[in-house]
Amino acid sequence: MKILLMFAFFTLVSLTAQAAEEFDGSRPIDCDALSGHDCLPTEASCKPLKPQAGKALTLHVDVAHMSLKTPYRNSAMQIQSFGFNTSSLTMQGTSLELVWSATIHRKTGRFTAAVTDREGAYVIFGQCKLAATQPRD
Repeated sequence: MKILLMFAFFTLVSLTAQAAEEFDGSRPIDCDALSGHDCLPTEASCKPLKPQAGKALTLHVDVAHMSLKTPYRNSAMQIQSFGFNTSSLTMQGTSLELVWSATIHRKTGRFTAAVTDREGAYVIFGQCKLAATQPRD
């Protein structure tokens, strides 16, 4: 009986650990922007980010292929570095005249991203889920 209880306990712990690490970058991830801020140095405060009409802001993250795809660019942006801390997958990259940084909570899928250029910055908050399929370039 003790062996059966120990097996059940370790199986439960193992499954809990697997579920907790769902957003670890091993599979492609889709992230929907839920809110954001548009920040300019000429303004006293940031303004709410306004989505473009008819365009859903879904980011496709593929750490295995080191790419981040947005609906606002024709080609994917390169993930130049990524890492893990105790609770997040972190990523950074550059593209022409901008830099970006993002973090995805490994248990909940909540994400935060910052995109900056020489004129200002965007801060985006959202929710991620494991991608069903990979988008085409």
